[in-house]
Amino acid sequence: MTLQNRTSPNRTLILMIIAFLGIFVYGLLAALPGSVLPTLERNQFLPGDSAVGTFLLINAVGAVLAYAVSGPIIDRIGTKVALMVGSVCVIGSMIGFALIVTRVQATSALILIFGSSLVLGFGANAIVASGHALVAEVADTWRNSALNLLDICFGLGLASLPLVVQTLQRQGGLELIFWSLGALTVALLLLIVTSRFPAPAQTHSSGAGEVSSLFGNPSFLLLALALFMYVGAEVAVGKWVVTLMQRDASILASQGVSAAQFDAMRRMSPDVLNKFFEADPTGVRIASYALRTLSLFAMALLVGRLVSSFLLGVLRINSFVLITAGSMLTTGSLLIAFNASSSGTVRLGLILAGFGMGPIFPTSVGLASVMHPRIAGTAMSWVMGVGFAGLLVIPPAVGYVSSAVGGSEGNVRTGLTAVIVASVLMLLLHGLLLFRERRYRSLRGT
Repeated sequence: MTLQNRTSPNRTLILMIIAFLGIFVYGLLAALPGSVLPTLERNQFLPGDSAVGTFLLINAVGAVLAYAVSGPIIDRIGTKVALMVGSVCVIGSMIGFALIVTRVQATSALILIFGSSLVLGFGANAIVASGHALVAEVADTWRNSALNLLDICFGLGLASLPLVVQTLQRQGGLELIFWSLGALTVALLLLIVTSRFPAPAQTHSSGAGEVSSLFGNPSFLLLALALFMYVGAEVAVGKWVVTLMQRDASILASQGVSAAQFDAMRRMSPDVLNKFFEADPTGVRIASYALRTLSLFAMALLVGRLVSSFLLGVLRINSFVLITAGSMLTTGSLLIAFNASSSGTVRLGLILAGFGMGPIFPTSVGLASVMHPRIAGTAMSWVMGVGFAGLLVIPPAVGYVSSAVGGSEGNVRTGLTAVIVASVLMLLLHGLLLFRERRYRSLRGT
């Protein structure tokens, strides 16, 4: 029975608003590390790229745990519980970060920072899993198109925070950013608590055969592995692009700061670099350009999802063709961006990559639910869980490779090779999936 049969149109609208707001909040949270990690690193809360890599790894562990438990909770207990748990965890992590940067010395803060990162990863991704499951149930007859529209809210959140983070930081420091995100999540929690949700799809446990059938389906496996590569690549771009543009010698030179000048400031003290990026006109311009590039990447994701929603919902483009085409554009554009020596070319490449990435995540999640409609919540949660396991590998790998090649100063450009490799593998997997789908259709004569 569909949600429309069980709820009034007004209540359905409220549930859609909750899902869309939840994904918008997640977009803000996804932009948070990329926006504040350079400052945390300069202030020695994260002493080096290797520590940043570990921060991202621990955050990814929380994300994978969230997807492992969210699917069964959604199917058996309901999306309301999953959304509430996720929101509470996000609020707790924001309080933790705000108190750490204001009340704890940087030399003693690392374990606390890592703990808050774990809780944030769990809470944010519990919101994602349950938000997608709720919309998939509401929009049963136009699922892939609706999920692309839902993830436009992610793009809005991802684009919004980099535009305001400098203003918030000037007005109240890093802690104001964390308090603001916590307050918005409190508003989301109040909406969840005061709203009526539908009964869960299943009140009993899914059979072992039903669950094992997910990974016994070669198409599901290809879809999940490709999503592993995609999520790792997309998140790594969001987490590292600002650092790249504020540190890479050739990119800085294209903006008027020589490698010798930057090295001299870096050797002096973290405060000198902070003052350069937060007060010096040249440094502020460079930091603003980097943050706006991240925002434009997010807006390109948004546009890509809006266009793909039209292609899927109106023109009825084949979903497998769409994600393969997106992979081709993404891979070519990332090669351009991460081999460029000018900030303008980096920005152009990332905008094109964001547009190509746009349809991949929501369309993949929709395909997973269609493959296994009886356990749609679990199928969606698990494909996202495998996808977000990419966070365990690719974003941290950028930091570890950067430290291994560049030492204490890091070499982010070389580290970002991990993102290009992931994108190439994603393209190959999507190509195999498309080939398998076309072969299956030809055998059926459709």
